[in-house]
Amino acid sequence: MPFLPRDETSARLLELRGLRTYFPTDDGFAQAVDGVNLTVERGETVALVGESGCGKSVTALSILDLVPPPGQVRTGEVLFKGRDLRKLEAQELRRLRGNEIAMVFQEPMTSLNPVYTVGEQIAETVRLHRGLDRRAARAVALEMLELVGIPSPQERLDAYPHQLSGGMRQRVVIAIAMSCDPALLIADEPTTALDVTVQAQILKLFARLQERSGMGLLLITHNLGIVAETADRVCVMYAGNIVEEAAVEQLLRKPRHPYTIGLMRSLPERARHGEPLETIAGTVPDPARFPSGCRFRPRCPLARAACEESEPELSAAGAPDDSHVAACHFLDEAEGL
Repeated sequence: MPFLPRDETSARLLELRGLRTYFPTDDGFAQAVDGVNLTVERGETVALVGESGCGKSVTALSILDLVPPPGQVRTGEVLFKGRDLRKLEAQELRRLRGNEIAMVFQEPMTSLNPVYTVGEQIAETVRLHRGLDRRAARAVALEMLELVGIPSPQERLDAYPHQLSGGMRQRVVIAIAMSCDPALLIADEPTTALDVTVQAQILKLFARLQERSGMGLLLITHNLGIVAETADRVCVMYAGNIVEEAAVEQLLRKPRHPYTIGLMRSLPERARHGEPLETIAGTVPDPARFPSGCRFRPRCPLARAACEESEPELSAAGAPDDSHVAACHFLDEAEGL
């Protein structure tokens, strides 16, 4: 049985409210995700971007209660089609994973079992969630390999993961994720370590699958080029928090938070010929020792006393419309950086 009726008409698929995920350390709790609010609508692609260590992947794992111990989701709501996943029994949540919500992990070789053929691994998911017999499940596995563009799918059905290229393995992972026609796909750095041509093919595949099924896509990446090509809306994450959110065109045209502005300036294509590439000074702070006030303060060119005294909230002040929000005490000055 599906988790919720597939003909539900509500546009909002996923909503995170005040999500906090912490890891105990010798120095206290590492606040990997600390008060994240985020939504994904039906048919929408939302990109979650930021530096390594900012909490993007932990946010994704928190949605499906896959945070490795001793980490744990401490507080917050994870609403999927209006129901809080954190209140579900373990068995009900297992039925949901891979069925209504699917996830594509960053490294396909860690997601695929080396001792089973790719056909067997796709078919296993189909049998588990859709209750098909082996013959029918194998037919679906072949259909999925065709859908994701695997060459000679009939032959690849009986291939083992090590016999496939990195690009084909990633397509197999996507085939597994899409085999039960999920309403929401979470893709964590799905094109990392793939060459540019294969990256483009994977991104086009996501777009085609969205057109086919109307699924929502939460795309986790640090690559702003990918964001520009695929996303409808962007959430910029820093030190466990969302610090800016906007439609992709607005954010790329006129970023408002000093951190986002720094990210945009550090893009290689923005560098002037013969001049060094701009960088953001410093590093992401230790999540067990966040600075007081604004967490970007130690790296920010606008930092002053007010930034140390209180943590800024997301605000649309000075934006063309209230859909572009940023968390900075000095948004007007930030736009002049």
